[in-house]
Amino acid sequence: MGYREKLQQTIDLIGEDYYIDPEEKKVGRQTILHWNTSLLVLSYVMNKNPLIIGEPGFAKTTSAKTISALMSGYPFDLYESAQIQGHPDQTFETMLARLDFSKLDKEEAVIWLSSAYLPVRIIDEIRRLPAGNQNELLNMLQTGRINYLNSTFYTGETPFFATANHQDEGSYILIPPLCDRFSIHVELGHIGAMYTGEIARAKKNIKELCDPKITNRILSIINDKEKSIEEKLETIEKERDSYRKFLEYELGVSLFDAEDRKNITEEISSIKVTNEAMIFLQMIDAELNYTPTFGRKRSSDKRDTNNHGANLASNNTKNAASPRAILEGIDDYAKAIVYLRGEKAVRKEHVFAVAPHALGHRLDFENEFKSKYANEKRPGHFGAPTEMFLAEKLVEGIEENYKKVKIDLDLLMSAYLISNAKEKNKIPELSLSIQQWARANDLLNNEDLVDHPLAKEYIRAIKRTRSRF
Repeated sequence: MGYREKLQQTIDLIGEDYYIDPEEKKVGRQTILHWNTSLLVLSYVMNKNPLIIGEPGFAKTTSAKTISALMSGYPFDLYESAQIQGHPDQTFETMLARLDFSKLDKEEAVIWLSSAYLPVRIIDEIRRLPAGNQNELLNMLQTGRINYLNSTFYTGETPFFATANHQDEGSYILIPPLCDRFSIHVELGHIGAMYTGEIARAKKNIKELCDPKITNRILSIINDKEKSIEEKLETIEKERDSYRKFLEYELGVSLFDAEDRKNITEEISSIKVTNEAMIFLQMIDAELNYTPTFGRKRSSDKRDTNNHGANLASNNTKNAASPRAILEGIDDYAKAIVYLRGEKAVRKEHVFAVAPHALGHRLDFENEFKSKYANEKRPGHFGAPTEMFLAEKLVEGIEENYKKVKIDLDLLMSAYLISNAKEKNKIPELSLSIQQWARANDLLNNEDLVDHPLAKEYIRAIKRTRSRF
């Protein structure tokens, strides 16, 4: 089997046998089974950081530990021992690293806690961390590096799984920079009363993913003060060999090492994007980051009441969407879903399917927009959490705008590609009719003919290119 088939096999195994995921997603004409599992497994493969939300007791942390164990080849109970626990009293020293006081008379030595050594880092109940403690996680989520005092722990980029209950009185609001470090969010919750038997079976199955002997040996290696970090990592790798063989030969699980993940990520990144999907993605980007009156969308500005911006997505949010949301969130996951399904290119429906997962947790919606949909029935058997539902409605509004300006945007994109090809002395693959060039010139001479920020971007880009030749 190739990588894609192995990934799908693993997703099916996890979603049917270890934590039950009956959630489906209709994307175009295809129905994708185990939708949440698919997004979480793809997060692991691409070294992304997913945020898993839901009510207490519905397998949020279990899903993270199961995926980590089955994908990386380390015991489930090792991840259980090494997970970071969100708590108001947590400090950096109790989460990730602390001073080695036994060596203070000679040097400033650091003891790195067990979560640092594993290929996946997991934090449970992240909303129970105050803002100051959330700040301490920012660099690790972005780069994989853990900095403490004058020391740095780095073994390469690693996925970071975080779980959170829905916002309540006992939790803190996640700070915007931290939200932006999470590529996507998914919700796990009640899946139906008829699944209780399957849930009970899955709990029994998870026990076979535990290996207390190997877990204890690895924890002893991590706690050995005489070994260097390199020696510990090498010894840990050897200790897990028997567990890997158990997963591969006893359970038929395909494991994915760093080289496999690198190759899969390269295959995903090479997926093509249709012009329609590209324009739709660019429209999401433009609408969330532009206002007619103030220019760039800024959380420090008041709401733009200009009539020209009334139908833009920026009118319904208090903040903008970063390049991480657009590129590392929507674009990467749309390509990953296409790759997983064995399709050839990203289409608009793929962008639409993943956009709410990439935007919902990042955006702070205007109260008027929240009120508008407060009592509306949410589609699908399981519905959607508020932030994801609002993000979906936001994208629906962008899609309505897309329908109105599609012809002119297609035309401007083609004109830009042709102009850019000429500038680089390439033979353009596109051509426009006399009537299309006439319309394009009309748009270039009068920007008000199409009132959308993306159209204005294309017009300015074409004019800059034309001025150079």
